[in-house]
Amino acid sequence: MKPVPDIFAAIISHMREGVIFLDSQHVIQICNRAAEKIRKVRADQIVGRSIFDIHPRRAHPQLSELLGNMQSGALPSSHRVIQAQGRYFDNSYSSVHDDQGQFLGTLLISRDITEQRRLTEEISQLKNILAAKEKGTPLIFKSPAMQRILETVDAITALESTILITGESGTGKECIVDLIHSLSPRNKNPLVKVNCGALPENLIESELFGHVKGAFTGAHTDNKGKFLAASGGTLFLDEIGELPLPAQVKLLRVIQDKIIQPVGGQNGINVDVRIIAATNADLGKAVSDGRFREDIFYRINVISIEIPPLRERLEDIIPMAEAFIKHFARKMKKPIPKLSAPVCDLLLSSPLPGNVRQLKHAMERAVALGRGSTIMPSDLPSDLIKKTGLTTPAFQFDESNLKEALAGVERELILQKLTINQGRKLPTAKALGISRKTLWEKIQRYQLEGDVTKEKHPS
Repeated sequence: MKPVPDIFAAIISHMREGVIFLDSQHVIQICNRAAEKIRKVRADQIVGRSIFDIHPRRAHPQLSELLGNMQSGALPSSHRVIQAQGRYFDNSYSSVHDDQGQFLGTLLISRDITEQRRLTEEISQLKNILAAKEKGTPLIFKSPAMQRILETVDAITALESTILITGESGTGKECIVDLIHSLSPRNKNPLVKVNCGALPENLIESELFGHVKGAFTGAHTDNKGKFLAASGGTLFLDEIGELPLPAQVKLLRVIQDKIIQPVGGQNGINVDVRIIAATNADLGKAVSDGRFREDIFYRINVISIEIPPLRERLEDIIPMAEAFIKHFARKMKKPIPKLSAPVCDLLLSSPLPGNVRQLKHAMERAVALGRGSTIMPSDLPSDLIKKTGLTTPAFQFDESNLKEALAGVERELILQKLTINQGRKLPTAKALGISRKTLWEKIQRYQLEGDVTKEKHPS
């Protein structure tokens, strides 16, 4: 007669989760194949040994406390996520008792959650991008340049290194800062933003490092400053190139030592912040000109991200414009208009010196003033059209019905004549063959009030 196999031993042996069982004296009695693979050990090397032979109590006080609580009944179960060999494991600990309540030992089960964690992080990243779109500042990564930036962000979010973000004004540096912070382990703590160029020179030290009551005239209460306000989180120093040299010296000390000295205070205070700096200036040239200290430049330039201007990432312009249009149409409770082909040509041909900020304002104006279902060139700011150097059709019909098409023609013609006559109503009305009152009514209907319409309502 064949012996009956130990079914429980077979089950444990073939489980995908790592299983280790410690008896009431914390001696390892079971270590299955999955546990061998996860922990990079052989069962025959650890079974029969006390866990504290492998992990001494002095070096692992948390483990000693955990197992003690398991044995006393103070903690029936516990779990924690650990990282090992580049993977993540969810370790659960359960105390095992017999029918009489006698403690038999501790069961440890390890589950590989690396893939689950990766998917969770990707979903979180997508949520943050969508949240940015809802705020009206979409993060568009269609272009290869922006895709590379996203890869860099993904690689550095878990690090503590100081970051320097460079790029022209309006390229979206602050959006990248928001993304880095939201994906970092510090995202539960504050993201404090400081515009260094807007700080009064005599109050920079107080604003950054704080002050104690009575430190100077007007210091009626203590002020903890921006560094302490960002404790545990991220401090964003925008336009860092605008800091005067004396403030740069003090900032350098804080970056090096992570200790601040409030104005009027006697003792230093340890601070725990990650610093992200940004500038639209050429700091290398500023160093050469003596306007920016070389030592602080190298301190903040540990990891650098350069955001290219929109004119160098054309693939992002139209998707970004469409995202802005949707945002403002919903905000203004208007139907979402489409971009006409001439407008797309204009946007792709414009140098857009104001970058994302200029594009956003142009789309806001177009949604606010546009009358039909399609955004036309005349809905765009005149300076944007002039800078392209292109001549574009005054209107196009697209999918408009007859009423919308005729209204579009009328609106374009009135705007053209107003521009020629520098907003003066009387010569514009004569050129159009209508009365001044009729012209005014049409200006109101087509929402053409603005720089080209300076005169008051006709009496």
